[in-house]
Amino acid sequence: MDLDELRSQIDQVDGKILDLFGMRMALAKDVARVKSQTGRAIFDPEREQRKIDDVRRRAPHGLEDEAEELFRLLMDLSKRSQEHVMAQNSPRPYGVLGRVLGHSYTPVIYRELAGLDYRKFEREPDELEAFIRSDEWEGVNVTIPYKRDLVPYMDELSDVAQRMGNINTITRLPDGRLRGDNTDYYGFKVLVESLGLELAGKKAVVFGGAGGAGSTAMMVLADLGMEAVSIGRAGENTYENLDRHADAALAVNCTPVGMFPKCPAAPCSLDVFPKLEGLVDIVYNPARTALMMQAEARSIPCAGGLLMLVAQAAQAVERYTGEVISMDRILDVTARLSATEQNIDLIGMPGCGKTRVGERLAALLGREHIDIDHVLEDELQSTCAEYICQHGEAAFRERETEALRRMAARSGLVISCGGGVVTRAENYPLIHQNGTIVMLDRPVNELSKKNRPITMRDGIEALAQQRMPIYREWADLIVASCDCAENTAKAVRDALPPMLP
Repeated sequence: MDLDELRSQIDQVDGKILDLFGMRMALAKDVARVKSQTGRAIFDPEREQRKIDDVRRRAPHGLEDEAEELFRLLMDLSKRSQEHVMAQNSPRPYGVLGRVLGHSYTPVIYRELAGLDYRKFEREPDELEAFIRSDEWEGVNVTIPYKRDLVPYMDELSDVAQRMGNINTITRLPDGRLRGDNTDYYGFKVLVESLGLELAGKKAVVFGGAGGAGSTAMMVLADLGMEAVSIGRAGENTYENLDRHADAALAVNCTPVGMFPKCPAAPCSLDVFPKLEGLVDIVYNPARTALMMQAEARSIPCAGGLLMLVAQAAQAVERYTGEVISMDRILDVTARLSATEQNIDLIGMPGCGKTRVGERLAALLGREHIDIDHVLEDELQSTCAEYICQHGEAAFRERETEALRRMAARSGLVISCGGGVVTRAENYPLIHQNGTIVMLDRPVNELSKKNRPITMRDGIEALAQQRMPIYREWADLIVASCDCAENTAKAVRDALPPMLP
């Protein structure tokens, strides 16, 4: 057989190999589609090793290494093909677009409302157009500073977005065009309506009404039939002449004053508004701003910004997917997210077990535990008992308040407070602003007196008579102590409002 005949036979074999190669790659794509539908990974190392072992066993004698090399190449090509297919079949993510995006509740909110894959897209101004024209997202929320910048890239705008001149939600339409919307309008409207008040024809004062959030509030309030007055640092209506609006029925905070970490703080006192019927504050961290706590003290209905955040997300979900999120669902997610983010503050008589119960509760809930006495001991380089004996109770209470001011403003902690936390009224707003206060109720005759100078000085019965009414007044929940710290912690856990998983 001459060289040409041999080459001809090789060409015929190569043709068969190419046909079989095409069949193999087509099957690999079918495998990718099945894996995409079932959520299975592309790479299965155990199957690949079994395949290589089988190839070496079936390969012609002396060609085991060459056969293994060939099939490893085939498997690599198959995996690359499968990755391409799965990338095409995978749904594009949703997300929030901004320049600098810190900690945000929004991924959790979208997961809870609709199970969406929600991500953060941080882009510089010169990257905006490329991002908007790309296909790496299905729908995005837009935050400062891009709410106005992206309007020119929209193919159409909702009526609300046209009126407001800015957008916070971008949806891909079926034909590929981009639609800009603003769901902050709906979110703020839900926030106001949650108060359940008849406000049409009445006056509202809007702190920071000239800003972005303030302009949304002004528009919504006007549409609800209210006389909305913007309050600012300068202009006709300022914080210095608030008394001219003493007839206001609603107060709205659209400033960042009172937001974590500079809390509690308020842009003004509500005492100037004797006819106030309701308050809304768009700040959502802490759960209760200083303004909200002022309203609570006067039994005035109030609402914080978390409900607005969830409600605007619910309308964005409807724009993205067509799914209508019920108001019950919005309220449920808001309540559970709020409970999850708030601290759990344990109070009660000295020796009632706040430290040990706090440790066990934190372990049960997967939270960080902070013991205020331990924080103070680290700072003071002495025990609390020693510091009180050397410097007096007043000096100790001042240091305790400063520690609370730092720790209680944070979120998602279990905090064991000192027994004397209730001796200073200014401590209440510090723990109430972002916490559920739980009193551990233990019989007086079971309280530990070891290393407790104030208990030894005043006597446990006298101390209980002084403090127990205040513990009960401050507490959101009262939980009776059980036979051990573990069971008491479980009782506290079971008494707490529902949280996110």
